[in-house]
Amino acid sequence: MAVVADNGLTDGMSRTVVQNLKTLYMDLLRPIELESSFGHFNDAVLTVSELEARPQVLLIGQYSTGKTSLIKWVTGINSAFFDIRPRPSTDKFMAVVHGDEEKVINGDAATCLPKLPYSGLSRFGSSFLSKFQVLVEDADILKQITFMDTPGVLSGDKQRISRGYDFMKVCRWLASRSDLILLLFDAHKLDISDEFKEVIESIKGDGDKCRCVLNKADEIDGENLVKVYGALMWNLGKILQTPEVARMYVGSFWDEDYKCKDLERLLNQDRKDLVQELKDLPRNVCVRRVNEVVARARAVKVHLALCCALRARLPSLGWCGRRQRRQRWLTEHLPEVYAEVMKEYEFAAGDMPALEHFKERLRGFKDFRSFQRSCRSQQETLNKLIHHEIPRLMALVGGVSASDLGHKANGTCAISSHDFAPEGLNGKGRGEPGRGWCCWLLVILLLVVFAAVLAVFASPEVRVAVEQKLGRTSLSWLRGLHVPNLPWLQDPWATNKEVTDEL
Repeated sequence: MAVVADNGLTDGMSRTVVQNLKTLYMDLLRPIELESSFGHFNDAVLTVSELEARPQVLLIGQYSTGKTSLIKWVTGINSAFFDIRPRPSTDKFMAVVHGDEEKVINGDAATCLPKLPYSGLSRFGSSFLSKFQVLVEDADILKQITFMDTPGVLSGDKQRISRGYDFMKVCRWLASRSDLILLLFDAHKLDISDEFKEVIESIKGDGDKCRCVLNKADEIDGENLVKVYGALMWNLGKILQTPEVARMYVGSFWDEDYKCKDLERLLNQDRKDLVQELKDLPRNVCVRRVNEVVARARAVKVHLALCCALRARLPSLGWCGRRQRRQRWLTEHLPEVYAEVMKEYEFAAGDMPALEHFKERLRGFKDFRSFQRSCRSQQETLNKLIHHEIPRLMALVGGVSASDLGHKANGTCAISSHDFAPEGLNGKGRGEPGRGWCCWLLVILLLVVFAAVLAVFASPEVRVAVEQKLGRTSLSWLRGLHVPNLPWLQDPWATNKEVTDEL
């Protein structure tokens, strides 16, 4: 069965939102990420191709759970590059994308194509790139969605075999850039290997995008299927440590007839629900992109606050290894820094990065002096992005109706908040009582005092007395003043000659 895509789902409004979001990220958020070394502690900066990419579906599961078969069933592609066998057959990461003709692009070349959002995979080295391919097919659903097939997660002694790259980190990178994650399980093999547990735990941060697929369910009768379903939910609950597990699709996702007809209606319904969720991905792509950028901006805010706090606690003089000892002390006492930053910036505990991960990355950071002393201007830029620019962008999406309480009723007189303010002391103004009147009174009083001082200095007798007390040079600063009717201030030694002679 091939899913037919609706080409009208990615409308002009979605493109406008994504393009404006790309501009905001590149102009406001990305420079701050680079200056603050955000990529050392978290994911690398996003690229233009990643922001503009089609929605991606990531499939993860142990070997022979039907990952490749599900892609073949959804896309309707019968390609020789799909190696489907009852034993571990897929040993590569394979992205299935849209193109005019069928071809395979190897990993090194795929990371260099600007139209593909995989340039960031080059960070995992040539050992991984040799196990990464891009399959180009002319399928209708691929115009809207991209699929990422992964090697089967190893179990038993096989998980000790070296892959040559960090499988868990690759899966985490792909999960953070995917719009839907499908965790596939075989109804006949419910044991979850240690490596699969580590992968599931590593993508907890993207748990809202995870869905579970219990495949090959037509080979079990209804009574045993209920037991299998319950056991799988219990195992996942222990791994995810959440009261509710992700949505579970139960079925057999291929074109063959069901072997057991007991739950045919239920299995068909779950197949339809899964297909519908895949069709809805392009419709909501702009909202998911905005959500990712906002979450990233909040993470950068916390990262900036932590880095500034660490920089402020370094000694000004680092003689005899004092600075290095202080850095090691701060790394080991990181929970204290967390507590102070949370209190100062009013961050929630859920906003802070994972303590052990941040500590591990901090140990690999050579010099804390690379952190900025102050992040006030950058925090203001991020607040502007989150509280002003993003809401203005989301207004283009719409879809949410305003409350009736925000509309003025017809035929009624609008009442201003000033109508409820108390009268001022003058009996006319509104607002805080006497506030404006007191300000004007203070200004008039200062002017009167200044005029009185000038009038006193206008007297020659006072001038002479002041000169005797302070000396002749003490009043030299008065020469620069241009006060009317006080000519002696311009040249105090050339006027009032009579008084001077008398003295």
